[in-house]
Amino acid sequence: MEKWFHGLVFLALLPATASAAPPLVPAPAQAAVAQPTFAITGAKIYTLQPGASPIEDGVVVVAGGRIACLGARRETQSSVRNCAIPPDATVYAYPGAVLIPGMIEALGHLGQIEIDAEETSHDGVAAKESNCAHVQAIDGVQVVTRATDAARRAGVTAVVVRPLGGALVVGRSVAFHTTGEVIDDALIRNPVAVHVNIGDQAKVGEALVGSRSGQFAVLRDLLDRARRIAQADSGPKPTGAAAESVQRLRDDPGLVALSDVVRARLPIVVHAHRADDIASALRIRAEFGVSLVIAGGAESHLLADALAKAHVPVLLGPVRQRPDEFATQRATLAAAAILQRAGVLVGLATAETHNARNLRWEAGFAVAGGLPWDAALAGVTRNIAQIFALGPGVGTLEQGQTADFAVFDGDPLSLEGHIRFVSASGRPEPNPAQR
Repeated sequence: MEKWFHGLVFLALLPATASAAPPLVPAPAQAAVAQPTFAITGAKIYTLQPGASPIEDGVVVVAGGRIACLGARRETQSSVRNCAIPPDATVYAYPGAVLIPGMIEALGHLGQIEIDAEETSHDGVAAKESNCAHVQAIDGVQVVTRATDAARRAGVTAVVVRPLGGALVVGRSVAFHTTGEVIDDALIRNPVAVHVNIGDQAKVGEALVGSRSGQFAVLRDLLDRARRIAQADSGPKPTGAAAESVQRLRDDPGLVALSDVVRARLPIVVHAHRADDIASALRIRAEFGVSLVIAGGAESHLLADALAKAHVPVLLGPVRQRPDEFATQRATLAAAAILQRAGVLVGLATAETHNARNLRWEAGFAVAGGLPWDAALAGVTRNIAQIFALGPGVGTLEQGQTADFAVFDGDPLSLEGHIRFVSASGRPEPNPAQR
């Protein structure tokens, strides 16, 4: 175990290589390009479906970009279907390997930054603004980037990205597959959530937003005004001066977008590390009845019981966060394990862009910190999909759903496992190599 963990530490220290409700937009049908029919045989399959056991000596048949059959070539377990392989299928045999759902990175900026040092390759939000809830990440995403390609080749087949920038309310995130020519080809869900920055990252030059107490005061005011819009839409139609007042609120597109949060149509994701900031976010949740998610969460373990009681999930990232600033001074590698034992739904993330490809190592670090292996695997797959309601077949393997999965020749959360195959949206990629 110690050797395994030290190997992970060495890898993590390697330098990064930078080279009505809102409509849920389904992924459009893949046009023009014929999707091949293929099968994976011999692997131990973790479907991540609730309560499902791994399938030994499994078979996955893929046709038209979707899982046509998920089971075994013969009846090895009473609950497993028998999968016949079509005669026209290309068969990839991986006896003894491990097949898992495609992983999901939820805190990086894939598709929004190509080269760190070149600002023209960034897509960001102007910093001199407190409420950019109407800004949509989907409009700034470029799917074909080296970072996205590297992540996919490491088994990350889906990502959730929020708009870049230092605004308090930074905008709406989008979820997409790590394959396709443009985001319309890769779309999973849009919008996903509204994101809020707390702390130094939200100090945008406005006097009140320069302090944490001011940031929460502004956020409360914004939510209160957004709630007035929602109440006017759901109650008696206002007249006279009241109608004019509501119309002035509706003239602000940021407030209209934020009203989806107070209507509980979209979750609000508060990006914060400090325990006191997380406690303030919990008070916001209680005051406005919003669906809250904590992202970052270096000190979230200190409030594990309160988060569990409020049913607030945590996107922990990076898992290996160390005390390197005042906001993270009580960070610990055991955070994921502490949260999980308390009953918090935990997602794991790299919180990086160029190194989103290392997502499985974050799960490995969480295991080293005491998180059970199966909970760590769920933390980079099913739990992310559940937190963001990404729909069936994302973060899990299900017959009839999109074929997103990865095959490893050993434990995918350790140095023993090497990636051997990736299927992103049903597009086979044997022996994927970083480049």
